[in-house]
Amino acid sequence: MTLRPLVALAAVVASAGCAGHPHPQATGPITHITGTSWRVVAVNGRPVTDAGDYSMRFDRDSVRARFGCNSMGGQYRLNGDVLLVSNLTTTLMGCPEPAATLESDGSAVLGQPMRIARSGADRMTLNNTAGSIALDPLP
Repeated sequence: MTLRPLVALAAVVASAGCAGHPHPQATGPITHITGTSWRVVAVNGRPVTDAGDYSMRFDRDSVRARFGCNSMGGQYRLNGDVLLVSNLTTTLMGCPEPAATLESDGSAVLGQPMRIARSGADRMTLNNTAGSIALDPLP
């Protein structure tokens, strides 16, 4: 087998693995997030624990988030690389640590306009002056 068919075969196999992937492309700017689900992996650089639900979901015009304990949600708008969340509401249960701190910090990030960027192959980060949220795609 010559090199050309091997390269073509590798390209077909690589693109087949991405078919139908509901998350933004692995390279280039993030142009949409609608219909995507993410696992929160860190807030302000602090890794989340395995206990609790740490996730975010972007529907057509709403976002839902959990940082281990309470649920929160609101509307969002993506304008270029700036993500704006409005009308953010949350349940108000008392949460044990580390969920209480992660939730407070995550809520502070979501409460201000965020730069949305890709870091690594699939990781998405939300950053602003309040801090950062690192997200990995969920299937």
